[in-house]
Amino acid sequence: MGEREIIIADTDAKFRRRMADFFKEEGFKVGTAASADEVLARVMENRVAVLLLGSNFGDRISTSELIHLLKKCNRHLHIIMVSEELSLSQARQVRQEGIFYHALKPSSSADTGELWQAVACAFEKHRVSVLADPHSSQRNQAGPGAGRSLPVKLMSCLLLATLMGASYYFLAAPSVASSGNWTTLLFLGFCALIIVGQLLPIFRIKLPARLFAGRKASQSSPRGGK
Repeated sequence: MGEREIIIADTDAKFRRRMADFFKEEGFKVGTAASADEVLARVMENRVAVLLLGSNFGDRISTSELIHLLKKCNRHLHIIMVSEELSLSQARQVRQEGIFYHALKPSSSADTGELWQAVACAFEKHRVSVLADPHSSQRNQAGPGAGRSLPVKLMSCLLLATLMGASYYFLAAPSVASSGNWTTLLFLGFCALIIVGQLLPIFRIKLPARLFAGRKASQSSPRGGK
């Protein structure tokens, strides 16, 4: 992320506007959110590093539950809680969910020293973590489950099982049909359909991508004499 980007999420429109103006003047790219749904959508769409989060988003979801969901969307997100009052039990819950800092809500734009320092520290920690693991942001951008594929040995075993099952079915079908045992024949066919049904999504997703990648590589490779 070449530009410092921050999201300000609070139900207080006046506070959002005041904080957005302040951080824009400090050179940040600022996004705002007025509800829990909106902040979740923004965090999923824009992989920001720092979020300023208010403490009250209605009765539908608690602050600790919202923080839990936000960390699920982006585990590298640095959440700075901004609230005037927070009970001891609430403070304990949000800390357990992994907030970066809890700051008091500034009463005016001139009273933003604590919040500014917290944001600066959050971006510094994010910068250090990216330098330590430069591929972490790419994995996070790709979303959960990205990069996971079935091991080659497992795919080979599944393919072998499919071939053996199909061979057994076609070899056994004539003898079963001649003996009139159609129940066994239907059972064998059903088992073959289950095996093929389990493997079809794998090859429908994996094989075209690999074929396309190989075709693209062959087209981009230099030809002899040129």
